[in-house]
Amino acid sequence: MLKSSQMDFNLSRLRSFMVVARLGNLSAAARELGTTQPNLGRQMTALAKEVELELFVRHSRGVELTEQGKEFFEVCQDIVGQLAQRRDIIREKSSEVQGKLRILTGVGSGQIILDHLHTLLPKFPKLCFEISSVADVFEFKIGDADVGIILSPSSDPDMIQHHLFDMEMKIYASPDYLKEHGSPRTLEDLYYHNMIVYKAETQEITQSINTHLTGDTTKDLQYNNLIQVNNGIALRKALLNGLGIGNLWYEKDLLDQNLLVDVFPDMPGRKIPYYYTYHRRLDGTPKVKAFHDFLNDIYKPFQP
Repeated sequence: MLKSSQMDFNLSRLRSFMVVARLGNLSAAARELGTTQPNLGRQMTALAKEVELELFVRHSRGVELTEQGKEFFEVCQDIVGQLAQRRDIIREKSSEVQGKLRILTGVGSGQIILDHLHTLLPKFPKLCFEISSVADVFEFKIGDADVGIILSPSSDPDMIQHHLFDMEMKIYASPDYLKEHGSPRTLEDLYYHNMIVYKAETQEITQSINTHLTGDTTKDLQYNNLIQVNNGIALRKALLNGLGIGNLWYEKDLLDQNLLVDVFPDMPGRKIPYYYTYHRRLDGTPKVKAFHDFLNDIYKPFQP
């Protein structure tokens, strides 16, 4: 059994061990590491004694990891990988805004970011982005990305979260659609209209209209014609094209330009909180802070 509290690992030995394990040959590993085979052999013997494990077995073609050696190799990968990653983070904290920022977000949020990213790029020319968009992001795990914009609080104590804003959802339609089909006066009137909803989430639109807008869970509304789409951007486009009525986020410009109309202006909206989320070890890095400031600016038009 490894007694980590009594060990003082030599990082150089761990790296040498990983090269030997990868190549399966002491001579080849020694050439790659720039040392001699006898010296490398002594390092491996010392490491095996230090960790109290049998790491290799010899055969005619070189060396091969034992079962214990395979498990220890995985441990070394984690140790060396985390050290390298944390070293880079420490360097970043004392440097300018630069490097790659990996972002995980929903389709709608991803589109908003792309629509405004041109304002950020000139400020930080050494910063690049990798943006992954999925239908909805309710959970963020380390390894998914560097930062996430998610719809729910994280229960992971190693995650830091900043509340960005509450996106208000209401029922909208285009003026052209309402001119042609008339304006519904009650929720029941929606039965006679084209309802634009997320694909396979017809129950959710009912819940959105009944519960989140009226607080009334007793009504059992029915819809005659549903147009299903699979993301918020498609829903927005369908509304702007006058295809029907749907539940969409507040967007000041669309209302100011009379491109969309609040169908039930006296009904309260459904508020959905968005959180800027990242792992604690990234706290204080310039690129994470710079992107947070950027998000605070671009989401202002989506707040009533």
